[in-house]
Amino acid sequence: MSVSPEIERLIAYLNACGGMDRFESFDANGEPDPVAARATAERLRAQLGANLDVIASVEQSANRVTVTLLVEHATV
Repeated sequence: MSVSPEIERLIAYLNACGGMDRFESFDANGEPDPVAARATAERLRAQLGANLDVIASVEQSANRVTVTLLVEHATV
């Protein structure tokens, strides 16, 4: 499987995190910010492109985005 250097870095990062990472978004007042979380999720989905749900999944719930590695990539 051939992937871009950007996706290779994401795979390496997720491998270093144990296969999953979670991001939480808050506004300037410290309140949960689901709009910012949605933007983060959409950016990650766009970055993954055709590899979404093949290499990694991106899920958003309220102000939390979870990225989960679905495969291990031998070149990392």
